[in-house]
Amino acid sequence: MKTLTCNDLGTPECEFKAQGESAAEVVEQMFAHANEVHKDKIEKMKVENNMTPDQIKEMMAIKVREEDGL
Repeated sequence: MKTLTCNDLGTPECEFKAQGESAAEVVEQMFAHANEVHKDKIEKMKVENNMTPDQIKEMMAIKVREEDGL
């Protein structure tokens, strides 16, 4: 199982955890969550860092990790 949390992305106050069988599935879940709950941070990345949604997703994908099924 692959996972990504808001904490992994520098937002420790949010406990959201995306999980799925593929990194792409996890990134899509996280991007949808971020656009809804952390819209201000996504907009800041787009404006201040001149990042496209695809670039933001690539940054998220780097942080996806494999979680043991324990």
